[in-house]
Amino acid sequence: PFFCARVQVGTMAFVMSSAVSASSLSFGRNVADVQRLRASAAPVSNAVVARPVHQVEAMVKIRFTRLGRKKAAFYRIIAIDERKRRDGAPLELLGWYDPIKKQSSLDAPAIKAWLAKGAQPTETVGNLLKKALIMEK
Repeated sequence: PFFCARVQVGTMAFVMSSAVSASSLSFGRNVADVQRLRASAAPVSNAVVARPVHQVEAMVKIRFTRLGRKKAAFYRIIAIDERKRRDGAPLELLGWYDPIKKQSSLDAPAIKAWLAKGAQPTETVGNLLKKALIMEK
């Protein structure tokens, strides 16, 4: 049998002709077999799969924020997200400490409430809370 086909690629047209042989017929069967295999394979799902939600829980620290002027420091004791900078916006003001006069004023109920929620005091604030008997040694 004789085979003739016209193929257009872009602006050029080609005419192909050849005698059909047994090898070209088996090629056609192989292509059909592959297409059947693809059709019978597991269907591909385009559905959006929900990913597990990763919640980042930030630790709350009880620490100092510095006030006052140069060489005359004055500190407020605050509850703040540990990722925030030293003088960042606090969650709550818990008291103050004056290292020059060695005086402090602490809001004990609020500090105990934050400690109960899991807030961690810094080492210096922890020492101050132990001296004030708000925290156990």
